[in-house]
Amino acid sequence: MNQDLNPAGAPVCDDEDEISLLDLATTLGEEKKLIFGLPFVAGIVAIVVSLLLTPIFTAKTTLLPPQSGGGGGAAAALAQLGGLAGLAGISAGGTTADTVVSMLKSRSAKDEIIDRFQLTERYEAEMRQDVYTKLDAVVRVSSDKKSGLITIEVDDEDPAFAANMANAYYEVLKGLMTRVAVTEAQQRRVFFEEQFAKAKEDLGNAEVALKETQERTGLVELKSQAEATIGAVARLRAEIAQREVQLSAMRTFATAENSDYRRVLAELGGLRNELKKLDKGGSGGDLGLVSAGNLPEQGLEYVRAFREVKYQEAIFEIMAKQYELAKIDEAKDGGDVQQLDEAIPPERKSKPKRALIVLASVLAAGFMAVLIALLRGALRNSGSNPETQGKLQALKRAWGFKK
Repeated sequence: MNQDLNPAGAPVCDDEDEISLLDLATTLGEEKKLIFGLPFVAGIVAIVVSLLLTPIFTAKTTLLPPQSGGGGGAAAALAQLGGLAGLAGISAGGTTADTVVSMLKSRSAKDEIIDRFQLTERYEAEMRQDVYTKLDAVVRVSSDKKSGLITIEVDDEDPAFAANMANAYYEVLKGLMTRVAVTEAQQRRVFFEEQFAKAKEDLGNAEVALKETQERTGLVELKSQAEATIGAVARLRAEIAQREVQLSAMRTFATAENSDYRRVLAELGGLRNELKKLDKGGSGGDLGLVSAGNLPEQGLEYVRAFREVKYQEAIFEIMAKQYELAKIDEAKDGGDVQQLDEAIPPERKSKPKRALIVLASVLAAGFMAVLIALLRGALRNSGSNPETQGKLQALKRAWGFKK
């Protein structure tokens, strides 16, 4: 800025560089119709448009995420299994509100909501990705860092529909947390539930194998049936010895054609056949006994099948106990999400905010009117200033406007 010194030595500004507030006020006064008229018209238009906009209602529900427990029962349960807990992939961390928020925003949750409420038809979307985008716009999920509470807000033209969708998110979240183990207690419960089901299946298979072994070998209970077989052999040998003595005595006074002699001889033959069957294999006939000769081999097969049943029973009992403890720990751990406030149909609309729309429109129009007024004043003054007129012509040429 060029400066000159007056006789007192004080600098004096050139008139060309001096901005006169009086001139500015004069220019605005000349454009007062524009400055007041444009905001007025914009306000009227904003009022009409805001009245024509469809009212939107917002339903809100509040959730309490799972709280991490002490894990005393969990530690006791896992201590009994040693390294088995490591195989379960159980972590010690709890569920945070951010984890629940991420689950609510997941594609799995969106898909279930879309299918349940048929949002593809409601939003008239051609592709599922468009429905995802619309959901992100009308559904807001947030968490309070201090309290940990989770808020789900749903916008819709129908207040009842908005409330139903907000509550549906709570139901979807419970289903996801049941399917996906999040807390430590849930991880234990899922692991032992799988192991319990496997142990139950293995025990059933072992019992079927034992039954098949019993049917094939004829053994029902090893110890008592073995004793019965040995006793039967002893009785048969005693009766054979008795019949042989009786025949020796009858030979002294009876011939081979004697009926009594022939009866005793037939009984002796039958007893020897029964003993042969027990000693060398085959059925025990009317006695219902197994072969004494095959008893060791059949007994070994039976012992193996019986031992497998006992082993699977022990595993089943252990897993059943651990599974019950895991379910108790899950209940104590508070692993389930709780709905603190259920969403209800809102009575008042949340959007559009007509007063805010009108105020913003008036302010924007007022700013635009002032800018236009200043520009028109500058154009009027450019005719009396050759330097300003030359700059204006250069600006028009640069933007391709006519002279």
